[in-house]
Amino acid sequence: MIAALRSVFVVNRTSLMGTAVIVALAAALLTATGSWLDAGIRDEKLALVVALASSFAGTVVLITVFIVSSIFSSALRQRRREFALLRAIGATAAKVRSTVTAEALVILLIAAPVGVAIGTLIAPLAVPLLRSSVAIPEGFVLPFSPISLGATLLILVPTSLLAALGAARGILRVSPTVAVRESTADAPTTSRARLRTAAILATTAVLAAATPFFLPGLIGSASGATSAILLVIAAALAGPVLVHRASTRAMALVGTSTGAARVLAFANARGFSRRLSAAVIPLALLVALGTVQSGVNSAVLQSTANELNAGVHSDLAIQSATGVTAQQAAAIAALPGVTAMTASGHLVAAVLIDPEAGWEQSTVSRITAATPLIDPLVSSGSLSALTTPATIAVSRSTLLFTGKGVGDTIGLRLSGDRATTVRIVAVYERGLGFGDYIMGVGTSAPAFDTVFLDATAASRPATGAALAGMGLTVTDSAGYARSATESSGGQQHLSLVLLIALLGFVAAAAANTLAMSTTSRRDEFTLLKRIGATRAQVMRMVAIETGFIVFTALTIGILAVLPALIGVGQGMLGVPIPVFDLPVTVALAVSTLLISVLTILPAAWRATSARESRRT
Repeated sequence: MIAALRSVFVVNRTSLMGTAVIVALAAALLTATGSWLDAGIRDEKLALVVALASSFAGTVVLITVFIVSSIFSSALRQRRREFALLRAIGATAAKVRSTVTAEALVILLIAAPVGVAIGTLIAPLAVPLLRSSVAIPEGFVLPFSPISLGATLLILVPTSLLAALGAARGILRVSPTVAVRESTADAPTTSRARLRTAAILATTAVLAAATPFFLPGLIGSASGATSAILLVIAAALAGPVLVHRASTRAMALVGTSTGAARVLAFANARGFSRRLSAAVIPLALLVALGTVQSGVNSAVLQSTANELNAGVHSDLAIQSATGVTAQQAAAIAALPGVTAMTASGHLVAAVLIDPEAGWEQSTVSRITAATPLIDPLVSSGSLSALTTPATIAVSRSTLLFTGKGVGDTIGLRLSGDRATTVRIVAVYERGLGFGDYIMGVGTSAPAFDTVFLDATAASRPATGAALAGMGLTVTDSAGYARSATESSGGQQHLSLVLLIALLGFVAAAAANTLAMSTTSRRDEFTLLKRIGATRAQVMRMVAIETGFIVFTALTIGILAVLPALIGVGQGMLGVPIPVFDLPVTVALAVSTLLISVLTILPAAWRATSARESRRT
């Protein structure tokens, strides 16, 4: 067995090495995410990290399982002829399955520890990034997490083995003769079970995309955004059928008199639809994942700005880099011509809404004035009741599915204080703009983030000059909305970095799949050259196929995100129009093109060289 495995790894070293690289990257991504999730669960002060890591972890697990399964399946599918010949010379199905299992375990044994080590090393690098967006204690050091290592192996080992055995099952369920024949062209049909599963996933995805129409806000939009990944998985299951139909339509459009390279390209796409589908889907996933995540981020920022523009009713907004002190607030209130003033500050607190869920770290806004100059759009209760001690206002999205409302109580623990019980006196709608919790506070607070001010028109020039003399920054309500939206860029920056890491993993998987697929066509290229095709004609054929792959991937990726982004537009902005971040979408399209061109064409050039032809 050891000698056989050594031979297999020598002969198939390129594809197996590529598979090992993807497994290592998956292990690194899972380990780093798991380390932060474990740290947040262990340390109550990192509750916000738990919320962030858990939402990202779900996507990471889904994507890594999908990618690792696809990589193992693609690598083994290209060896159908090898397995068929082994069976033809007497190897039993059990022997082939044991060989495949041993190969998968060897790859895991080599790649997983490397990936785990990399993930353990890079996880602490996120500390400065997290500190800029969520509360991380000073001097915090990310502890080593054995739980994340176990979770990584628990995900990767079964996924890899099941994918390898699933690919082997597809080869073993037909006779050796049929397997050899199918190694020269893909099977013309796709199983009904696979198509039925794809239809179920697509239906589920469309229903998920409709969630924001019934559950507006961030929760509904986040749920709806998952439909994009489900649609890509559905496309992966039905991929051979989609590629076969697309190539058939393209063949009909170009005809048979448009050049040998073009005809051969679309004929190959139709004859090897399963192989081409394996190359298209990772690229489609790259486009869909980046487009939907950037679209959601764009919608969140736009919705936040809209809520602030609609909810801030003051003439002026006063801020300072070090905060507006209580003495400065009192001096502002005493300025001539000032008719109303509301000061607002923020504190980090732990909140207990559901005892089963435990304490959750959050940010609490604290405001002065019984009739504030901000309007978070109260739907029940009144903000004026915040003048009563031990009261709080909560956003509607925070109370969803909790069964709580005005008159109910929740637990609250401010920094340095003991846990207390506070009563909900108001529920409001604009949680993105004004936070999840609002409390009242007296002018004895040490400092405020912002002071909202109304002043008579005649006194505004003098008021502005007086405020500038105090070293304070003065803007109007629209300017405040812009600056407040930009100040949330820390979390958006963190989200972008996490997205780039995930997209980098998907891009590496796509490039690896394209390279393996192209390299495996060495025999095909040699045969074309032997029957008279020149190397230039073969390369033109490959270039046309590359264009077809890029076009198909972009089409599937964009169509997969449309339902999700329409739902996000409805849930966040109240308009059922898809929300695209155009610069990001264009960058993804260009990246798809570059990955395909820079991977397929060099691999094809090497595979069509005279040296490779002699080897074949």
